[in-house]
Amino acid sequence: MIDLDKVRDKVAFIRRNLDMLRRLADTPRDAFSERSIHFHAAIRLLQTSVEAMIDTGSHIVAREGLGSPKSYGEVFDVLASAGAIPPEFLDRVKAMVRFRNRAVHLYGEIDVDHVYSILQNDLRDFDAFIGFIVRKYLL
Repeated sequence: MIDLDKVRDKVAFIRRNLDMLRRLADTPRDAFSERSIHFHAAIRLLQTSVEAMIDTGSHIVAREGLGSPKSYGEVFDVLASAGAIPPEFLDRVKAMVRFRNRAVHLYGEIDVDHVYSILQNDLRDFDAFIGFIVRKYLL
């Protein structure tokens, strides 16, 4: 059985991070690149938000007995197969997982332009994930 409190806590964590990420997204591009603290804060907030998504998905997969994903990306394949997220969302969420992997393992290769682009264009993907999980498991 899914621990709904755990899922709620992860969703709340992502939402709190999103609030901070949106404030960073409001930073003008020049100021964002001049202040390395903004860049590094954004990377960490993005990384931990994706990790919370992975944790949520892994918890659901395990508690529902949906299989044993071999990678973080496969967690979302299983969620899509179970109807928790739409299949057309897979490319977006797997891009998020790839970013997380780069932030953890190839942190020196992440550039300001990429992070700023995520802030400007991709934060809605976190909202989408939250919406899918809330509708499927928390309503």
